[in-house]
Amino acid sequence: MMPDYNEIPMDVDERLDTIPGTDFALIQKIDGTAFSIDSIMLADFVQFNPDIDFVADLGSGSGILAFLLKYRARHIHVTGFEVQPEMHALSLRNIQMNPQFSGIAFDKLDIRNIPSKILPETFDLVVSNPPYFKSGSGKLSPKSHRAAARHELHGTLENFVEAANYMLGYGGKFCVVIPVTRFVEILEFFKKFNFGLKRMRYLLPKEEEKAHLVLLEAERFYNGKHYREPDLPIHMKDSSFSPYLQNLFENGFRKYPFSESMTRK
Repeated sequence: MMPDYNEIPMDVDERLDTIPGTDFALIQKIDGTAFSIDSIMLADFVQFNPDIDFVADLGSGSGILAFLLKYRARHIHVTGFEVQPEMHALSLRNIQMNPQFSGIAFDKLDIRNIPSKILPETFDLVVSNPPYFKSGSGKLSPKSHRAAARHELHGTLENFVEAANYMLGYGGKFCVVIPVTRFVEILEFFKKFNFGLKRMRYLLPKEEEKAHLVLLEAERFYNGKHYREPDLPIHMKDSSFSPYLQNLFENGFRKYPFSESMTRK
């Protein structure tokens, strides 16, 4: 049964957003930390199979990725890890607001402290939309939520890859979206922490423009060739959404019909 979103109390700095391609909504902050198209494209990029039961979201914010992945594959159990108390509290409110979902949890934890709290190799898939900018680079937002979402104030890109390595067993997958400018850098971290690049897809802000983001799937101890999926523009020349996104928003996210009986015991 769907909740009655019209009765959801919200603060003056919040809004209720229906997630494109779905039938549910989440509370988002209006201070620049609301979900963006990169989280939606990462959720769409993830591939599931019956062996993926336990999923972790590093830097989960309001919970957008966790909810989208659960929406696509109802059999999975998703845990989000978020260091900011305000964002962690918001993700818990989003759970309460969407009781139609089960198997989603959020833990207030710095990803650099995961080894002190979590057993190793306990997840099958790790996803992340980490801060894009290094600490000290660019202009730091005076708004703490936005600053932490965009800059590496609570962990570097290397820390995120290291955490994923710790959490995943042999063959476990790590899916991440990063700026193209950090592609070579993350490849070095993949090599350092025993990941092999398996799939990738460039995202273009507009058709015929240069890619600004890249979606990556790495696998622990993978040593084969990677597959480059076709480049995907977000917008067309006339600023309309690309046909791919229009189809996603109109027809919804791809769902996987795995039942509990099909998952690994």
